[in-house]
Amino acid sequence: MFPTFTGSSRKGRNVNLSGQKAINPFTSTSWAPSAAAGASKTVAHAQAERAQRQHERDRLKAAQRIQKTWRGHRSRRTLRTSRRQAVDLLYLGEGPVDVKRRTVEAIPLVLSLYQVSSQEDQERLCLLARDLLQTKFACFEVGAVEHPRLAKLARLVVAALDRLDPNVDRSQVQTLFEALVEITKARPRSVQPVLGNFYKMLGRYCHTCGTTSQLMGLIRSAVGAPLSATNAPESFAQTAYYEFAVSFLTQPDLFLFESNVATFAADVDVDRLSDSLQARTVTESKTPESQADLMWLLSHFIVLQKARKQLVLHSRSLRVLYSLLSSLSSQIRAGFAASDLKTSGEARDLEETPQPTLPPYVSDKLASLTDRDEISGLLEKFTSDHGGTSASELEDAGFLAGYILTLIYCFPTLSDDIRMRLYLADIPTRHGPLPAVKFFWNAFSRTSIFSRVASDADTALAILRRPPSSDADPTWHREWRTILLFLELYIFVLRLTDDDDFFSGLSVSAGLDGSKSRLRSSGLKVQDLKRLTLFLKHLGFTLYYNAAELLGSISGPTNTADEPSASPFQPRGVASSNLAAGAVSFTLTAGVDFEAFRTLVATAMRMLYERDSRRQFLPQNHWLMTSKFNMEGFLSAVVLEEQSQRERAEVDDEDDEDEADAEEAPITLSSGGLRLSRQAQMERIRVARKQVTRDMLRAAAGPKLEILRNMPFVIPFDMRVQIFRQFVYLDKHRRRGGNIDPDRWRLSVLNQHGGPFDPTPTGTNILSRHQAQIQRGRIFQDAMESYWDLGEGLKEPIQITFVDEFGIQEAGIDGGGVTKEFLISVTSEAFRPNERLFVANDKNSYYPNPCDMDQLKNTLQEAQIAEGSEDWVESIAYRQRQYEFLGRVIGKCLYEGILIDITFAGFFLLKWASSAGAADTYRANINDLRELDEEFYQGMLRLKNYPGDVRDLSIDFTITDQISLPGEPVRTRTRNLVPNGEDVPVTNENRPLYTSYVARHRLVVQPYAQTLAFLRGLGMIIDPGWLSMFNQNELQRLVGGDSSEIDVEDLRKHTVYSGVYSIGDDGEEHPTVQLFWEVMHGLEDHERRDVLKYVTSTPRAPLLGFSQLSPPFSIRDGGMDQERLPSASTCVNLLKLPQYHTAAGLKRKLLYAVTSGAGFDLS
Repeated sequence: MFPTFTGSSRKGRNVNLSGQKAINPFTSTSWAPSAAAGASKTVAHAQAERAQRQHERDRLKAAQRIQKTWRGHRSRRTLRTSRRQAVDLLYLGEGPVDVKRRTVEAIPLVLSLYQVSSQEDQERLCLLARDLLQTKFACFEVGAVEHPRLAKLARLVVAALDRLDPNVDRSQVQTLFEALVEITKARPRSVQPVLGNFYKMLGRYCHTCGTTSQLMGLIRSAVGAPLSATNAPESFAQTAYYEFAVSFLTQPDLFLFESNVATFAADVDVDRLSDSLQARTVTESKTPESQADLMWLLSHFIVLQKARKQLVLHSRSLRVLYSLLSSLSSQIRAGFAASDLKTSGEARDLEETPQPTLPPYVSDKLASLTDRDEISGLLEKFTSDHGGTSASELEDAGFLAGYILTLIYCFPTLSDDIRMRLYLADIPTRHGPLPAVKFFWNAFSRTSIFSRVASDADTALAILRRPPSSDADPTWHREWRTILLFLELYIFVLRLTDDDDFFSGLSVSAGLDGSKSRLRSSGLKVQDLKRLTLFLKHLGFTLYYNAAELLGSISGPTNTADEPSASPFQPRGVASSNLAAGAVSFTLTAGVDFEAFRTLVATAMRMLYERDSRRQFLPQNHWLMTSKFNMEGFLSAVVLEEQSQRERAEVDDEDDEDEADAEEAPITLSSGGLRLSRQAQMERIRVARKQVTRDMLRAAAGPKLEILRNMPFVIPFDMRVQIFRQFVYLDKHRRRGGNIDPDRWRLSVLNQHGGPFDPTPTGTNILSRHQAQIQRGRIFQDAMESYWDLGEGLKEPIQITFVDEFGIQEAGIDGGGVTKEFLISVTSEAFRPNERLFVANDKNSYYPNPCDMDQLKNTLQEAQIAEGSEDWVESIAYRQRQYEFLGRVIGKCLYEGILIDITFAGFFLLKWASSAGAADTYRANINDLRELDEEFYQGMLRLKNYPGDVRDLSIDFTITDQISLPGEPVRTRTRNLVPNGEDVPVTNENRPLYTSYVARHRLVVQPYAQTLAFLRGLGMIIDPGWLSMFNQNELQRLVGGDSSEIDVEDLRKHTVYSGVYSIGDDGEEHPTVQLFWEVMHGLEDHERRDVLKYVTSTPRAPLLGFSQLSPPFSIRDGGMDQERLPSASTCVNLLKLPQYHTAAGLKRKLLYAVTSGAGFDLS
């Protein structure tokens, strides 16, 4: 107790009369639940009462709003009723009527009472319109009615017309149209707020009325009235033309307009229409609906500009066409491709994938852009622009170049026709007419980009780093378009040009011949070709080597091409998305993105390189770019890149397996049935971007590999051979677990499966699958039966036992020599004429039999085997397996370094080198026909140079293929080279195209199945990317060895001796061996080749010298008999040489054995 002034410390008593416990509700604790509950109950009651009061207030306000709305509606309805009665009294009254006075009274009444849903109001509006027409809108002229009311009247008339049916309410429609036209003419600005609905309504009438209508004149006047208004400001004209474009021309199937374009076009100024579209972007939206609208706008714009410009494009309309075509290029390309598939008989052979198709009208008008007159007009415009000096004219020329490139991209099936019309054009200049190729070459060679890149290899990267955006210097875009257009045309000309025409134009004096053909007139001189190839080489190198850097500079910061992979601190997905975005955004013109641009440059470069490799016209080492690399470490750097890419590919394969089920979703169509659904479109975009990302990542991880695959000629040949051998060695090391020697590999397999003394069935099965008994006389058939199921496993060591016709095994152990003999025997037997798999030309060069599949199918038909039956399918598949297995065997020879004495045709080897990409990049040309059939080639040349009218020969775009076997009565089948080829005659103008299509059919189409099967087998053993490092001549050397003179000292240095001839401690060779090398030095080169073939089965040395010969060249003593001939075991490259005493005797015996083929079995 504490004392206080009262004398007591006891607290006074608190009395609470509320009935609630005196507890602070905001200080309640968890251990006082009753107190908290009481406080919460109080708060809850207060909130509920507040909510109820608010609800009552809301109900009251809602009731007041409803009453207010209803009173307003009732008042308006009453007012409208009274005004309708007033209007009816005005028009139903009897006696004389003052129309002008009635019009003044009726206008405010009708404007206030009109409801578009009321049929009676429609009639009242028509009565007013008749009065206005009768009085010629006098009430507005004298000021009796305010002008703003005219705008409202125009809006009501447009709404009424949009509601009426022209086939039912014709009189009302006619009256309202007449009134609307008069309003537009009298005061155009009155209709400006409703121009969009105005033209949408007119579009509906053009669609509904069909191709002919009594309302034709009125509709045409209504369409043209806003466009031809003379008493309106310029802003109104721009708005009118813009709304005419986006609200009228975008509508589909304007039958009345499309059937009477010339009449409608009389009121349309195409230049002003072009200006309005150019000023206001209409191509920003990318939804399917807007794309369809733009397609119709483009089609209608085409017919308008043709009607007004007499088929010749004007600069302004060219810009609009280029803009629209650019934005729609992908849809147009897909639509024309789908239409071609729909009409082609080959469509059923393709995977059934829904493709968007174009309406017939749109397709027809778009295709008209490729007409000859249209192209001629373009060239005339291009000539005038390049002849000027003003910036605007040069800019127009850039637009024109981009426009032609867009046409080529949009119409893939017509692209050759477009190029042909460009090729046939003569363009007037100050120095006389020039062929289009020469003209574009002059324009191309004068660009600053060409001069800078051709003179300095490092300049290309700096030029390409500039982002190709709309804000960039227009000169940059214009020059690139000119360059791309020349490359497109020059590639086309190279396809048509044979070697005689090409090389005849190389000299300066060639231009003095006035009678030379157009192809020769289109050729470039040696100095021009040297500058062109330098430009292509420098540009192509940058596009491949610095691809990641270029795309990264567009999409964002990324690694340079020299770095093998992305930063370890950067997520892989980030790098992928950056590169993919860069690939998409790098677009020089419509359809020419980064990959298309790079392909175009590479194609032109390869075609010129192939000419030079076939018949050299450029300086020695012109194509090399060794200064761009550190050649000392180049081999190891390439190997590291290849290993990095292989690891990335394995990861990608795992990702593909995870996503396989998701990608099998069915493709759906939109409700219209003509477009892919949005889901399908997004899926296609996703897959395409994924592929682009992979390609870009591959380029980033291996720039040197990209160069080797796409521009191998910049690296010396010997270095590429070493890289190839190193790739093979690493592949063997990886597959065989480091055990490259065949015996060590077999032992390692047994050790992994139970050991050599008690192997498991799995180990035994692995080895048994690599062993085979092969019967002499049917080596190819037995080999295929034994090793077909191995597939890629044929890379591992195989073990062969030969048996004779009675099944008796031949003595011998396969230490590598028997395998070599087996592979050589397989190829020798498969290439025999009776197998009909391959045929040889007059130079004994082999290529797949082009007629083989047709002959097989004809044989099956004669045997009454139904097409598509099980027997039919199996027969075709078995034949293709034979080609594929032969490809595997050739690949095995390359893999093991075994040379075979078979020469392949150059055009066939080109397909080996071009098979590394996603699609075959081999381009057939007339020169390759010479290797196929010299007589056929000469016939094509005679046709190409025929001096008269080719029409007299009655040739069409068809070709005849033989389908009967050799020795049987000849049977043929005629096929079209182009759709409806039997109706397309060959003329003097299109005969170069005809020869090109014939070459493509003979070299690509006819042997397609055979070639594809062979390359599939070859690619199973040898990575196609490795083969792409070589041209056709280099591949032949890789397969059969070096055709240069035999280096005797190199052979001597790498020869192995055994038996008596073994070199002793003194290091001296046996006297007979010394005599042998003395004789070899004295032989002619062809005699040395005969000796080499006698021992090794091939007359050519390995590419990197005899150190690469496997097994090595060996000499063993063959006894003391001086009359005995030398003998050989080609399977182990062994020469069994008797111990001759004189050089003359050795030479005589050696040449006799070599030339007679004797001595193989005398050991």
